[in-house]
Amino acid sequence: MDKKKSLQVSLILLLLLSTIFFYQKYFNVKTDTANEDTSDKKIETESSNSSDEKKETNIIESLRYTSQDLIGNTYIISAESAKFEKNETDNIILFNVDAEIIRQDSEVIKIYSVTANYNRKNNDTEFKEDVRIEYSDQIIKSGVVKLNFSQNLIEIIDNVYYMNDNTKIYADKVELDYLRKKMKISMIDQNKDIQISGKY
Repeated sequence: MDKKKSLQVSLILLLLLSTIFFYQKYFNVKTDTANEDTSDKKIETESSNSSDEKKETNIIESLRYTSQDLIGNTYIISAESAKFEKNETDNIILFNVDAEIIRQDSEVIKIYSVTANYNRKNNDTEFKEDVRIEYSDQIIKSGVVKLNFSQNLIEIIDNVYYMNDNTKIYADKVELDYLRKKMKISMIDQNKDIQISGKY
């Protein structure tokens, strides 16, 4: 009987050991694999978050640039937000734009627009959507205003509406040389006339 009991105990122990060994070998590996999958998912999530962050870094809030030319004119442009063009670090798209050209004689030209394309290298700016220029007693409204610093020229196109204290003018194009204080009003379509109203 003792031999029989000892044999039974040995078999039970062997069975328990083999069960533990089997469990350790197969079930623990599966648990580790599951953990590895989870960690992979975390990495993917982190990488997708980092790419989202990279996209968001292209948007800048409350941007402002100030520059001065050799003559002493100052150009200040600010925007509620801005977005950098991909692979074009000098070109910036501005939103809700407010700009000023402060001449050396303290005369100020103010420009407002919904959007603008601004070049940081040469300060050239193209204002777009509901553009408004205020210059002395003159107000000009249009769809597009191109500011060219190399030529000291402001080119105003697309439904141009000009007014001062005495005159209102509708035209296609206005060119304003802010250095010489000269303004040229014209029609792109030569068959159309400039519309002028007011006191003469």
